[in-house]
Amino acid sequence: MSSRRRCAALASVALAASLGLVATPPAASGAPAGPVPCHLGVIAEQPNEPDRMLQLYGEMVARLREHLAPANVPLGDLVIARDLDDMSQQLVRGDVDFVIETVFPTLVLRERSRCLDPSLVVVRRGQRNYRSVFFTRQEAPIRGLADLRGRTLVLQVLRSTSAFALPKAELAGAGLALVPADDPRAGRENVRYVLAMAEINQAIWVVRGRGDAGAFNEGDWAALPKKVRSRLRVFHETRSIVRGLLSFRSGLAARVRREVEDVLLRLDQDEAGRVALARAGGVTRFERLTAADRRELGRWTSILGPAVSH
Repeated sequence: MSSRRRCAALASVALAASLGLVATPPAASGAPAGPVPCHLGVIAEQPNEPDRMLQLYGEMVARLREHLAPANVPLGDLVIARDLDDMSQQLVRGDVDFVIETVFPTLVLRERSRCLDPSLVVVRRGQRNYRSVFFTRQEAPIRGLADLRGRTLVLQVLRSTSAFALPKAELAGAGLALVPADDPRAGRENVRYVLAMAEINQAIWVVRGRGDAGAFNEGDWAALPKKVRSRLRVFHETRSIVRGLLSFRSGLAARVRREVEDVLLRLDQDEAGRVALARAGGVTRFERLTAADRRELGRWTSILGPAVSH
């Protein structure tokens, strides 16, 4: 291992220890076995993301652990998966018990693991629901989805709900196929796509002509720097969808699931909890999925189904 990698690894361990995320040593032989810890899982696909996930979720994990202790429900280390496949395998093995994700990755994980049950809505930055917006340069001739035929759409990453899955589904509904820009099928009848990895990159690429249009959620549009947004305009919006989901592994003990749900639903009721949630990627609060939410989730399952199964 290079000295740089060794230093990074040691820094990660130190950070995890400071946040209380390092596993404790096993109990001495002969000691009575306690309850099995449950684990929150998140996904970090980029090389620098594991450290960022520890920073984002460390305080929330600490608050959860504190509130669950009186109910004799231990919370283990934060589990950081490499990608959706890794997370689905960890769910199947029982290494992860609950997951926070947006709708599309949640549906993929449910399809692949066959053991994931959405339970709570994740409200982020005050948004319970959001929609995707398609945008282009102010002077561009694009007025609707049909005008994207034969053009290039700048998206974020393949597992994004608002910046990939929803735009793809919206185009499919309009009879337009979305294909990678370097795919031999990327002819004049299809919409080509490129991935910019971050929302601000999407906007800048469109401004600079590296793509004809882009798509991401309305919150990202509102957060764009004014000098960037002033050079763009929205020409299409999708139907709204819940902002995020917290889902449980279906094999988790009912009592444990109930205790975790109850703590999460109360976490925004004190200042320390609100601070911890805000640091976890801007979470405002958790809410129970309503019957209407579940019906909409079923609808999105059918719409996103072809993408989910691949």
